[in-house]
Parts: sequence; structure tokens; C-alpha cells
Amino acid sequence: MERRSLIKMLLGGGLLGLFLENSKSGKAETGLIRPPGAEPEELFLATCARCGKCAEVCPLGCIKIAHGEQGLAIGTPYIVPVEGYCDLCMKCTEVCTTGALKPVAKEKVRMGLAEIDKDICLARKGEDCRVCHANCPFYDKAIKLENYKYPTVDPDYCTGCGRCEYVCIASPQKAATVKPRKE
Repeated sequence: MERRSLIKMLLGGGLLGLFLENSKSGKAETGLIRPPGAEPEELFLATCARCGKCAEVCPLGCIKIAHGEQGLAIGTPYIVPVEGYCDLCMKCTEVCTTGALKPVAKEKVRMGLAEIDKDICLARKGEDCRVCHANCPFYDKAIKLENYKYPTVDPDYCTGCGRCEYVCIASPQKAATVKPRKE
């Protein structure tokens, strides 16, 4: 075995052990939107190799890699919808060699769940706004229009891709936000 390969293997095993220990102690990340096809959080943390390939292959650059900010497990991928949405291309699942991200049909992705704040939503304030509805990849399924003008989210179809949050024009806050789904 080459010296370089041996070092990589030992470091990888040591890091995996560290992250396994963190996930066993109940320190699993919460409040994060993981890329499509992600295993449940504890299994994801135990399985993810922290290689960054998912972020490298993401055509929209929506997948971020944690660098220790806010206590996130270093090297793990996550998505911040307000900064960039997932177009569900599924390329990240194709490059994941550990199974932390598994291939899944686009309509079965459940990264998060969109919520629309009725107090902030421009349509609910009498404005002619349907931006989230018009931009949803599952048009008139994940976001429907109540009374032909008020956007509402159908959790059975919402993938949590974040497009609605990204395009929301309500200001200064976004009316549409995506929260991680409860496991």
C-alpha cells in the first residue's frame, strides 16, 4: 500500500469515527437542508465521506460545504435556499460513493418543506404576486393557489427544493421559507 493511500485511509477512518461518535451522542445536525436523496441525519453524518463531490458537480452551486461555521460538521453538504435553490438535477446523488445521498425520483425528494407566512405574503396583502407559484418545479401541485390568488403549500408534493424562497420578492423578509422536514 502506498504511503499516501495509507494516510488517507487512516485519516478517513479517524474522521469517520469522530463523526460516528458525534452522531451517537445525539449531536446530529438539526435545522439543515441536506441535498436531495440524503439519508436520515444520523446515518447521513455517519456515511458522508465529506469529499465535496456533490458541491463540485452541482450546476447551480446551491450545495454548500460546512467549514465549521455555527458548529456544523466540517465537510458536510447543505443547502441554503435563500442563497440558491436545488433544480433537482440529481447529479449529486450520482457522484456520492458512500450512499449518504441516494438516487431518488425528483417527485419523491423530501429535503424540506416550504412554508408561506401569511402575514408577509404580498398576495395576502392584496398585491398581484404569484412568483412562488409560477416558479415551483411542480407547478400547481406543490404550491397551489387558494381562491386563485393565495399561495398554499401541499406537503405531499413539496420537495423542499427552495425555489419558492429564492424567488420570493416580499421584502425585507421572505414570505416563502423552507424548513427541514421532521424525520
